[in-house]
Amino acid sequence: MTVSEETIPVATDEAIEQDDQLRTLVMTIRDLPAMPHVASKVLELSSDPDTSAARLQQVISDDQAMTARILKIANSAMYACSRRIKTLSEAIVMLGFNSIRSLVVTSAARNLYSTGSARMGLKERLLWEHSIGTAFACRLLCEARHPALREEAFLAGLMHDIGKLVLNLQVPDRFEEIIQIVYNENREFHDTETELLGFDHARVGSLLVNKWKLSPLLEEVIGLHHDAANLTPDRPLLLHLDLANRLCHKLGIGFQESNDLDLCATVANRHLGFTEDELAEVAQQLQQTLEVEMEVFI
Repeated sequence: MTVSEETIPVATDEAIEQDDQLRTLVMTIRDLPAMPHVASKVLELSSDPDTSAARLQQVISDDQAMTARILKIANSAMYACSRRIKTLSEAIVMLGFNSIRSLVVTSAARNLYSTGSARMGLKERLLWEHSIGTAFACRLLCEARHPALREEAFLAGLMHDIGKLVLNLQVPDRFEEIIQIVYNENREFHDTETELLGFDHARVGSLLVNKWKLSPLLEEVIGLHHDAANLTPDRPLLLHLDLANRLCHKLGIGFQESNDLDLCATVANRHLGFTEDELAEVAQQLQQTLEVEMEVFI
């Protein structure tokens, strides 16, 4: 079932209070730069089969910063085009609407991590690097098993921890406390958040994706990405996201590092069936891509 505001379970007075806090936390976010008008309009148009490339170009070109970032990312190794893309119209034609949608969300999401300043702080940069790393990893893994899902996989990786950013923006003191516990005691974010707040970043992220109207599939996988019981063959995107997230933890991309993690033995990989050599190759590709491309996304 897709997680949404209407489906959060409520059982006790304490649960009611926690869910009220959660809904208030998300729904009071009205003017964050992650989903400006242009980005919202592009997402609407890109999901409409009757939209023309010219109309999409017209809307995107109204935002010069977004246009510049799209061209920058379109020419990165992630898309490996045979020739340099010089104009927005070329990007739309060569990459297609799904890829443009990914780039628009990436551009919008990146603005959130600046928290109103020109530069990211260390905390925001680590959160962003983990998000970008997971996005790349999820896309690389999907290309091998479910290539049709690769753009949705990129967005799932990019947005899976967006709830952490919301907490960092809305309750910075509590989130700083959570980070210190996670870092000093080597604990999981979602467990610590639930203990201190009564809900975790996965639930917050799911509600935010619902508010931004990205897609029911993204809403579902982001809401479930710490729920091992839902790692089943009928949820391939969730399986790839879980494995990509763990791969980044193993490589130390972000706050957490789990060098000894056996990726082959994870629940997700028991369904996906990547070999140790395949995972090692993906890890190498991921590290090389981040070394070359990370500054494109910062």
